[in-house]
Amino acid sequence: MNEGEKRERIIDAVLQVIAKHGVHGTTTARIAAAAGVSEPTIYRTLRSRREMLLAAADRVWQQRWDEIESIETTDAMDHLRKICEHHTVGIQKTRVVRYLVELAVAPVSDGLRGHLRDQQLREAQRFADIVEEGKAQGCIRPDVDSQEIAWRIMAVHWLEALARLHSLEDVVLTGFSTRRFQSILDEIATQPPPNTDGDGADLPL
Repeated sequence: MNEGEKRERIIDAVLQVIAKHGVHGTTTARIAAAAGVSEPTIYRTLRSRREMLLAAADRVWQQRWDEIESIETTDAMDHLRKICEHHTVGIQKTRVVRYLVELAVAPVSDGLRGHLRDQQLREAQRFADIVEEGKAQGCIRPDVDSQEIAWRIMAVHWLEALARLHSLEDVVLTGFSTRRFQSILDEIATQPPPNTDGDGADLPL
């Protein structure tokens, strides 16, 4: 293996161990065993257990954003809608919630909380940027507070994550969270012009 492949293999092992033992039980001995290498080998690639955990956190977020950025969209509203749909489906089919919860509740000494906070801030800013794009495109109202909308979307994401964590998917993920997303999108969408006939008169609804 070259260094890049070795690093990816070790990060894979970190995530496997977190899923099985939690962050507290993610020792370098278990990581090395899961990766099929010696402890000195993993330390030559990632210099500390903390660096290994941070690399694992970055992997989870990067995979999530690679998937989101690969979504084909027509405009900002379509982008936000598909991000919300993607989250609802992904939260049920992946281990992302388990990984992030374990990383978030890790001891302060592991140094992960601040890192995860920065990732959350970057995600919210990306959503705010998409809202701004929508304003420029004319599909989102110009008076909308982009940051507030970003954090409202984040709040529904957190709700979905907690539903998954507490096995409440049948309550939250069967329409409730989708309706919350839709209410946000309906609120910020530019109102379509009224239907008119050839004389410009409003058509009856």
